Parts: sequence; structure tokens; C-alpha cells
Amino acid sequence: MLEFWFNPKVSILHKLLIFVGIAIATGVLYWMEPLKPDAILMFMGTGIIFLICRYCKIHFAAKNPTGLFYRLLVWIPIALLLALIFMHMQNGEILIPGAQGTGFMALAICLFSPLSLLNKNDSLDEQK
Repeated sequence: MLEFWFNPKVSILHKLLIFVGIAIATGVLYWMEPLKPDAILMFMGTGIIFLICRYCKIHFAAKNPTGLFYRLLVWIPIALLLALIFMHMQNGEILIPGAQGTGFMALAICLFSPLSLLNKNDSLDEQK
């Protein structure tokens, strides 16, 4: 999810354009049917948990990508996101709250990882 944001080969302009697109889409969905503020904060918190799990995958579990720890770090944010989407389902309507919540999660990921926007070095290529 959002691997383009962390890819140093993607230009800053391209990243900012996608960020603006996500923000506009999330804003339109919020205008159509607003989520409660506590739900927005929970989705943004899931974005932060995604960043924490991604950091742990890169620095602690990268040597064994088929191991249980790595798999847990992949599935924890997905499980949280699905739980929140189904928790905030209103009268059987899942599409707008789910897309809006996913948008807020993506915005949180982009907002709370600003260094990846400016990261221009390929650490794997330079170390070899």
C-alpha cells in the first residue's frame, strides 16, 4: 500500500500530485457523508500503525520475509483497516465510509512520513 510514496525513484512532483488527488477524493467523500471525528482519528491511527509496521519490517524482519514476524507485520494494518471499515458501516453502506476511511489512512501515511518524500538515495544500490 502506497509503496510509491517510499520509492526514491518517484519524483516529488508525482508524489505531491497523488497526495493532492487522495486529499481531494477524501474531501469529496467527507462532504457526501462525513465520518465522525473519532472514526477519522482511528483511521489515521491505523496509518501510523502501518508506518510502524513498515519500519519494523524493513529494519527487523527483512532478513526472513517468509517468517511469521514479517507476515504479522504485513497483516496487522490490513486487519485493523478492515475492522474499522466494518465497525463504521452504516445501515449496510460500506463503500463511502470504507473509501473515506482508507483515504484518511493514506493521508496519515503521507503526512507522517515526510522524510520519504525527500529521500532520493537508493540505500540498497549504494551499499553494494
